[in-house]
Amino acid sequence: MSGELSNIAKYIFLFGFIVSLIFGAWFFASPESWSAITGWPTETASSRIVGALLIAFAAGAILAYRETSWDRVEVYVLMSIVWTILGTVGMVWNIAVMTLPPASWFTTGLLVLFFVLYFYVYYQAKRQ
Repeated sequence: MSGELSNIAKYIFLFGFIVSLIFGAWFFASPESWSAITGWPTETASSRIVGALLIAFAAGAILAYRETSWDRVEVYVLMSIVWTILGTVGMVWNIAVMTLPPASWFTTGLLVLFFVLYFYVYYQAKRQ
């Protein structure tokens, strides 16, 4: 499908860029501060890798925001859907087997929110 992107899709990409950049930069530069604030168990090297991943998704989101054609953003949207599904499953699994602070529900909620938003973008584009 080579349909034009809706304004709502562009705002979702912009929102994804902002959230991914904030958390990505935070986890990459100072994972210890996230742990200190939230009580989250931290393994610094793993947290920095997650931060790098989020910065990469932020880059994809801002590039998607600048596009006008569905064909140019479809792979990014599909990657985001897969990431949010697997991230949600991983977080629920962690919550089930570990003692995690309330921040784990916030993180899980963000993943679910972005799954819904990116799935909406995908569904809308495929309906055209």
